Amino acid sequence: MRKNISRRAFTLGALGAGAAYSVARTAPVGSAKPDSIFRLTADAATHTVDRDFFGVNGARIISAQNARQWHDPAFRDALAAARPGLLRVQGGTTSQWIDWRTGLFQEGDGGEFAARNDGRPPLLLSDWAELVRHTGATPVFDLNVAHSTIDDQLDMLREARRLGMPVRYVELGNELWISMRPYTELYPTGADYARVMNEWIAVIRREFPQARIGVAGVDDSGMFALMGERATSWNGLLFSTIRDADAVTLHPYWIVDPVAADIGSTAGGGAVAWARLAEHVLPQVPAGMEVWYTEYNQMGREAAPPLSLLPAPQQTWAVGLSVAAFTLRTLQDPRTGMAVMHCALNGAPAVDTGGGGTTNQALHALISDGSGGSELFGRTALHRALSPIYASMADGTEVRALRLDAAVQTPAALITPAYVGPAELFTGVELAAGGRTTAVLVNASDRALRITLPPSLIGARDATVYAAAPTSAPAFVPGDTVSETRTAISGSIELPPYSEAIVNA
Repeated sequence: MRKNISRRAFTLGALGAGAAYSVARTAPVGSAKPDSIFRLTADAATHTVDRDFFGVNGARIISAQNARQWHDPAFRDALAAARPGLLRVQGGTTSQWIDWRTGLFQEGDGGEFAARNDGRPPLLLSDWAELVRHTGATPVFDLNVAHSTIDDQLDMLREARRLGMPVRYVELGNELWISMRPYTELYPTGADYARVMNEWIAVIRREFPQARIGVAGVDDSGMFALMGERATSWNGLLFSTIRDADAVTLHPYWIVDPVAADIGSTAGGGAVAWARLAEHVLPQVPAGMEVWYTEYNQMGREAAPPLSLLPAPQQTWAVGLSVAAFTLRTLQDPRTGMAVMHCALNGAPAVDTGGGGTTNQALHALISDGSGGSELFGRTALHRALSPIYASMADGTEVRALRLDAAVQTPAALITPAYVGPAELFTGVELAAGGRTTAVLVNASDRALRITLPPSLIGARDATVYAAAPTSAPAFVPGDTVSETRTAISGSIELPPYSEAIVNA
């Protein structure tokens, strides 16, 4: 992921949110009283998904250190323990510069990865096949539409199939609406991109008729709207020109309270980001087209301005719950075809944090890489929050949203998407498969929630509850942990502050 944003536009947005922030912290919010007993209800509408719905982006793989770690059996075990249903092969931006035959970066034409092959062991397609086997994940192939040809990429898919990887999901490029070479030269507009991809789609379908194919859209509900007219006009021109695509891919990222690291804004940020996306972007998507979130996360500081003006946020349990809330809300939406979190591997962001690959992005990973004082292959707050969700998925899972009868909210301020107002702090889904019903409940608030269960969960006898202080940073701060407690329930449950529960009926 590489972002270039107008410094002036971003700074004005940040100042606007910051100026209203003190108001947001004290503004009255329509939340229930602390001693309330909430009633949980299930939506009548249901939709069905399979196990290969959630997953993780195959990143970071740029630095020599990280590339070596993807070959390490200990890392592969930690990744498998997260139970991802999908693995995005060759990552995002990296996929547009990698020669799949050698596993090395193409260093010319824009210089995005110049000198990055020095000392870096290649990741070959056979290595990705081993990762897919070891994790049990389904690959999402992000094709190189910037430095390759359709014939060459068909050869890659053929080789992937020969290595035992199913060609079920194909993504046509990564963030091609960013104003960088060679994207702007190859695809000046969303319509230009769509016209070329119409040809790719027809060719791919002839040889891989079972493959579902996604095209690159832009989430312009947040900072990407500041990238200029090319980005803001991209979706409209793409949707009016593309033919026979199954899905559009979006990459929602949000930045919360970068100055004070406010816990409420952090814990509620994922729900806010989802609400803004659902209001401003999803209505643009043509009927019948799925939405694939092939990257998403909370983000913060990078070396490139203007993100270099921000602090480098710690990955905490509050971040984990925020991302878990966004993750579950993608599952609630029947338009969603997949949700792939970025990224799998990263270290502790620091002063020199940057997006170029030799230092750590201020994006939070499932697994820590040992740099910046982090634990080597430690299981982070995101790992603790997302792996129980991933493990709850099965083929043919029937999904229903779960809602409380009163709002649980906090004042929040986000820099991107620009927002000041209430943030929802409860998210729930019901999952039914194979005669078994499970619920995933996230309480990102600072108080316990006493909840009466709906009829479909009345028979539930126990729940596994994951809880920690919101500032707990497992894998980054020695001694910080997330507790896991099995508790008996009967008709109701009490969710501790800052917790996630898996209810088994």
